[in-house]
Amino acid sequence: MQEVIKVRQLTKSYHKLPAADNVSFSVNKGMVFGLLGANGAGKSTTIECILGTKRADRGEISVLGMNPLKDRKKLFEKVGVQFQETSCQEQITVAELCEVTASLYHNAADPGELLERFGISDKKKSLVKDLSGGQRQKVLLARALVSNPSLLILDEPTAGLDPKERVRFRNVISSLGKNRMVLLSTHIVSDIDYIADCILIMKNGELIQEGTEKEITDKVEGCVWKCIVSEKEAGQITSSFIVSNMRSSGENVELRIVSERQPVAGAENVESTLEDAYLYHTQITGEEKNATL
Repeated sequence: MQEVIKVRQLTKSYHKLPAADNVSFSVNKGMVFGLLGANGAGKSTTIECILGTKRADRGEISVLGMNPLKDRKKLFEKVGVQFQETSCQEQITVAELCEVTASLYHNAADPGELLERFGISDKKKSLVKDLSGGQRQKVLLARALVSNPSLLILDEPTAGLDPKERVRFRNVISSLGKNRMVLLSTHIVSDIDYIADCILIMKNGELIQEGTEKEITDKVEGCVWKCIVSEKEAGQITSSFIVSNMRSSGENVELRIVSERQPVAGAENVESTLEDAYLYHTQITGEEKNATL
């Protein structure tokens, strides 16, 4: 299978602090690749080095068979990008924004068709600044697709969206992955849950897990627990263990706990989810592993 992105031993530091630390991975054609991690985990730095907007201190990067530093102009003709903080002229209309972008490419898609596809053709005469968060994200995605890119890179595309808008946007991203490679960077587990063919989890600039959703969740089977306790016990548990969910049940509290050992007597193992696995790999500490109540 063709490698769209190949990263080997990518290292980038700022003021001697590593933002990307010896990161290596490959991304293949025709898939949605999820880059998951908290803010500051190194996701944006990794993407910037992939795009050639930042120069890595060490390592090798190939994107669509090109060197992002040497072939940056040619690369940008084949890559569509939507950043979380995408700068654009907010005083122009939606149609003008997309048409100006389309004029930069020889084989541009029809901006009107893209706006129609995302259900925002009725906003083409609206100023960008007057759009809602969800509408703005759709416009920026349409602009990223105007060049008919082989690779689409999305950095926190659902930031600021309400849950319903996030679901709609996730469905759009899933459909886009059928015909091109999509690299989706996010700190929100639900953004990539169920739609990512491969998931990479980053923490403190390091790649700490890589695999399919099942491969990652299987690694924490036996480490997820459910129990019903009193409010007082719940307070003690939350101070000693990772609690992924808490729900009041009458006078008691139902807890979902991520722990390598049974947190309290009577706690039962339950099937793990991607969120459980993410919390385990990014938050569990030596102290938590040895915690007892």
